[in-house]
Amino acid sequence: MLSKRHKWMVMAAAASAVAAPLAERAMAAAWRGAAGEDPPIDVDGRDVDWGRALAWTAVSAIVVAVAQVVARRGAGVVWQQVTGSRPPLPRQRRRRLARA
Repeated sequence: MLSKRHKWMVMAAAASAVAAPLAERAMAAAWRGAAGEDPPIDVDGRDVDWGRALAWTAVSAIVVAVAQVVARRGAGVVWQQVTGSRPPLPRQRRRRLARA
């Protein structure tokens, strides 16, 4: 049987896995609306100039990271409603808190 921590890890990973592609799709749609063209497919390709490549990479990384944080926090709220307790802390944070 999975421990409480392992169940939380599965739930948080699933929420992040769902959020990332949705954020990427939203980002591509926003790029199309703002730039009037499709986002770069291959930022390493020679047909994409440096400015577009860096802009797409930076903005998409930020959007996906924010989406993952929102998804994990949302999963935490659901976890707390279902179990009545906060999600388990990662091992490193538990160790730091124990030392303090």
